[in-house]
Amino acid sequence: MVTIQDIANKSGVAISTVSRALANSPKISVKTKERIKKIAQEMGYTPNFAARNLTQSESNTVGVVFQPQASDSTENDFAMQLLFGINSQLVARQYLLTTATGSNWSEVYNAVKMMVDAGQVRRFILLYTVENDPISELLRENSARVVVTGEPEQSNDILYVDNDNRRAGEEATRLLVEQFDLKAPLFVRTLADWRYERNREIGFRAAQPDAQVLSLPVAFQAQKQVLENYFDAHHEIDGLIASDDKIGYLSRNQAQAHLQTHPKLPTIAFNRSEYARLGGKDFYSVDMLPRSLGSEAVRLLFNDQRSLLEQTKATSVIVPYRLPKMGIGTLEI
Repeated sequence: MVTIQDIANKSGVAISTVSRALANSPKISVKTKERIKKIAQEMGYTPNFAARNLTQSESNTVGVVFQPQASDSTENDFAMQLLFGINSQLVARQYLLTTATGSNWSEVYNAVKMMVDAGQVRRFILLYTVENDPISELLRENSARVVVTGEPEQSNDILYVDNDNRRAGEEATRLLVEQFDLKAPLFVRTLADWRYERNREIGFRAAQPDAQVLSLPVAFQAQKQVLENYFDAHHEIDGLIASDDKIGYLSRNQAQAHLQTHPKLPTIAFNRSEYARLGGKDFYSVDMLPRSLGSEAVRLLFNDQRSLLEQTKATSVIVPYRLPKMGIGTLEI
């Protein structure tokens, strides 16, 4: 089994230098860290995480916190793509990923508290943003470093990564309206009041100030009923812009059933999920690049471990999005 001493002997540096380099210490130059890590990889070195945790107050683990999820929820595709991006960066840094989940906020809170108290986890990525969040307060009290995915409700020096959802909403709307010469587009969102939905609606209104917005309840059956009633009363609607793919898919299906004049409304939504593929012809989706969001969240999370010359003063990272190409038929995921 390869040890730190073996790496030190081959690289010609002290054991302490090897240890700091493998732990990404800012006291070691980037060039030296890269050289030592390369030697360690070539020698097949595997870090002893348990031993490392005994000698430092912060574990080699990053906690990823989900909002409460129903036990039968299947709406985690975007979050899973985020996790892939997060994990790719953590593996490169020899850190582990652990998740805090639950069916309600109390369960999530207790999972995070256990990470902090028993696991000595001091770095977290929150896959949500809510106002007056007790989990965020718990992490602040324990001097944890936290990055939020999504624009925070309160901008008091919170580290976060996000897309420019206002601009994405505006550009997606203009793209669909111009492509299909729409006269009465409709924006559909939920009443959940997530910041990304609000911002995409703001973008839609910037592009279509006089167009209508429909806010749906959270429950699926209630959503179907609201959509049915709306389309029965509004036969003029000729296109849909939805806050995400699932809402867009449901809205178009209900429109198809209740708008005989427009059996398949041209639709654009967000996240490029499986729902976008199911939407078929003239259903388009904006790719919000969740893996890039996850990767950038980790880079921002570990910004404090860089040398003073490498550190960035930025407290946020805005990740680009990718508009779909129009007129190419069914979306390929």
